Amino acid sequence: MKLIKDFEQNWDKNIALPPGTVVLTACSGGIDSLALLDILDRLQDRLGIRVCAAHFEHGIRGGASVADAAFVRDFCRQRHVPCFMGAANVPAEAAAARESLETAARRLRYGFLHQIKEQLAAETANGTVVIATAHHGDDQAETVLLHLLRGSGVKGLAGMRPRQGDIIRPLLFADKEKLTAYCALRELNPRHDATNDEADCTRNKLRLELLPVLQREYNPAVKTALRQMAALAAADEDFLQQAAENARAELVQTIPNGSSCSCRSLLQCHLSVQRRLVQQLGAVLSGCWLPFNQVEAVLQLVKRGITGSSLELPFDLRAKISYEFLYIIKKTISFSENDDKMDIVEGCAKTTVIPLEIPGLTILPDGSSIAAEVSGTLPDFSDGRKAIYGDLDKCRQPLLLRHRLPGDRIRLPNGHKKLKDFLIDSKIAREERDKLWLVVSGEDILCLAGGRRFAEALADEHTKRFFILYYT
Repeated sequence: MKLIKDFEQNWDKNIALPPGTVVLTACSGGIDSLALLDILDRLQDRLGIRVCAAHFEHGIRGGASVADAAFVRDFCRQRHVPCFMGAANVPAEAAAARESLETAARRLRYGFLHQIKEQLAAETANGTVVIATAHHGDDQAETVLLHLLRGSGVKGLAGMRPRQGDIIRPLLFADKEKLTAYCALRELNPRHDATNDEADCTRNKLRLELLPVLQREYNPAVKTALRQMAALAAADEDFLQQAAENARAELVQTIPNGSSCSCRSLLQCHLSVQRRLVQQLGAVLSGCWLPFNQVEAVLQLVKRGITGSSLELPFDLRAKISYEFLYIIKKTISFSENDDKMDIVEGCAKTTVIPLEIPGLTILPDGSSIAAEVSGTLPDFSDGRKAIYGDLDKCRQPLLLRHRLPGDRIRLPNGHKKLKDFLIDSKIAREERDKLWLVVSGEDILCLAGGRRFAEALADEHTKRFFILYYT
C-alpha cells in the first residue's frame, strides 16, 4: 500500500527514533488516530519501537463519548496493545478556569498524556518515550491559515513540526482523504465525533466554511499550497532562530535577575535577529513569547537609548536601558546593572559603585574594562599604551568606580572646580556625561576612567607604591 510506503519514508526522514523507544499514541477512535495506531502497530518491528495507546474522555458528548472510550479499549485489547485511559469533566474545568472548551480540553488532554509518558519512562529500560498525535496534512493547512489570519510571523507559518520535543506527528505528509481510504481498506470502522461538524469554534469554522470557499473560488489545491508554505517557513525559521541563538551567545550576558545586551551591538544585527533576540530574552525568563507590539516597543526603547527609561512587559517582565545597555529582567527581582558587584556606599546615596580590582581586571557594565597594577616603579610607556597612575598610599581604600553625582568637585593644579563645569569646559556632550566612569578614593575623584587625571594622590619622588590603570 502506498500510504505505508510513504509513512516509512517520512518516518526515516523526519522522525527516526532510537531503537526501543516507546511510542504513546493518542487515540480518540476517529479516522486519523485509528489509522495512526494501526500503522504503528503493524510497523513496530520495522521501526524498532514499542507501541502503547492513550485515550482521554473529555466528558463533553455524554454517552457517545463514553462509547468512544470503550471502542478504543476494545480495539487495543484485540491487538494486544497496552492502553491507558483518562477522563475529566472538561466543561466544568473550562468554566472554573474561565477558558474556552477547546483550550481546556487541550490542556487536560496533554496533561494526561505527559503524565502517562513520565510513568512509562520510569518503567522503560532506556527511558525514551514519545507522544504520537494524529495531526495530518489537512490539519497542517488549517493551522497555517489560522496563524496567517492572526498575523503570525514566520514561526507561526511554519505550522506543526513532524518532531518537536517529545511530540511526534507522523501523519503530516498525508491528507484526510488518504487516511479515510486506509481505514476503509483495513475495515477499521472508526468512531465519528459530531462536534467536528459544528462551526462553533474558530478552527471548525475555518475548516467547514473558509477553506471550501478558498478551494472553490481561488485555488483548488490551497491545502497543498499551505503545506508547502509551512515547509518553506520551517526551514527559514530554523535558520533565523539559529542566527539569533548565535547572536545571543555572542552579545548577551546573563545576570541573576535576567539578561543584558549592548544596545549598539543589538542594533547592528539584522532586524529579524533583533526581534528574535528580544523574544528569546523574554522567553528565557518567562517561558512565553512576547507579542509583536511588545517586541517592537522594546526595540524602540533601545533605539532611543535613554538611561533610566523602562518599559513594563507582559509575563511580569520589564525592559530597562542603563548606560547603553538593554536589560530584560523579572520585576519581582531587584535590579542591578552589574550583578552582585555593585553596592550602595556612604556618601553615594543616589548611585551605584563598583570596587576597583587592584591589582586585577574590572569589567564594567558597558563592556569597558580597567586593568589595574601595583608597582614600585613606573613601567616604560614607550610602547604607546596610555595609563593613569598615582600614589596608592595617598588613597583611601578601596578605590571605587562610579558615575557622577550632583555637587561633585575635582581638584586641579590651580584649585578646585565643579565637575559639571569641567565637563562643560571640556565640551563633553550632555548625554555622555552621565556615562563617564570616575575613579574615586573616598570622596576624592582621582580621574575620569580613560581620560583626565586630577590632582588627588599625585605621585612624587617619595612614592613607594604606584597604582597604574589601563582603560579599555
